[in-house]
Amino acid sequence: MNSRIHYPDRVEESEDSLLKQERRLHSSPLADRVKMLRLLKSGRYRSQAQLAPVWVYRDRTLRRWWQSYQQHGLSGLLADPGHGGRHERITPAARQALETAMKAGQIATLEEMRRFLYQQFGIDYQGVSNLSRWCKRHRIKLKTGRPRHAKASDEAQSAFKK
Repeated sequence: MNSRIHYPDRVEESEDSLLKQERRLHSSPLADRVKMLRLLKSGRYRSQAQLAPVWVYRDRTLRRWWQSYQQHGLSGLLADPGHGGRHERITPAARQALETAMKAGQIATLEEMRRFLYQQFGIDYQGVSNLSRWCKRHRIKLKTGRPRHAKASDEAQSAFKK
């Protein structure tokens, strides 16, 4: 399929302009997208399938980039692709309520967090492992008190805190 495309004719920009663009983006991951166009434009590689094995990208990635270029041009190819994946289950309102409850000392464990989210917002996490990953991703740490010896008095503890 891709071998029938005559890339030097299909890439609208000149090799020189692509090289300048590539150099301008040299520290960006987007530079490789421009480099792909430049290499195909030069005729050095006749297809994406020829280019993929000698490069760090898979054929599938190159096809996706080419498709983006065909549909939206160079500006579309260089546009921020965003991120894929699922949307967060925990809404901003739920996160705010969760943080408020944590600051108030109502939530100290992941299991309490899981129950709170289910009871207040209907957000159901079957186990705490995914919730733990969510906390790590958002840099949320559950605060726990300093361990206290059973025989320690309140006066000794308050003196120790300084």
